[in-house]
Amino acid sequence: MTEALIKQFTEGTEYFRMLVDVFGTEFRSQKNMHLKNFFLIVPALTISFVEHLIAGKEKINKRNKIGAAFTDDGFVMGVAYILKLLDQYHEFDSLHWFQSVRAKYATDMRAVTQQQKTAGGRDDDKLDQTLSLTTKRLDTYLQEFNLAAYSLGSARIFFRADRTAADETLEEDQKKEAASQGLRH
Repeated sequence: MTEALIKQFTEGTEYFRMLVDVFGTEFRSQKNMHLKNFFLIVPALTISFVEHLIAGKEKINKRNKIGAAFTDDGFVMGVAYILKLLDQYHEFDSLHWFQSVRAKYATDMRAVTQQQKTAGGRDDDKLDQTLSLTTKRLDTYLQEFNLAAYSLGSARIFFRADRTAADETLEEDQKKEAASQGLRH
């Protein structure tokens, strides 16, 4: 039973590797040099994705559920795949995007908390309600960005993000060399 599960998992990851092997060379070719800075647009795409996802989740509670969504990992899986094809994981990581998002929302939350403290002595229900809604909105956005970051981390595992194209080429060359050495003996 365990062997069957291991075999199925290994075969499943091989499909991802085959997809990368087939399309990776083409994506990194001179013909597609316009994609060499793709990693730079991922933050903007992520913001748009998170806003779309929040809007979809908000529609779940409404009567007209057209466009409602509970979850969507296709975007994150696609980003992980394209970053792998273009061999741009290290460049994307150097942006420290998700760390910056967390820092921004932490700063925003501190500002709201400070406003709540300074307004605490006043009896202003509208301000209290506004600050409460702002806190809820900030929490929602931070949660969705964290989920996107976790999903991207998980998706990277499928595409062996720890390995660069050069690492994988070297590994393939070593396997071929070992195989040819084995045939000679």
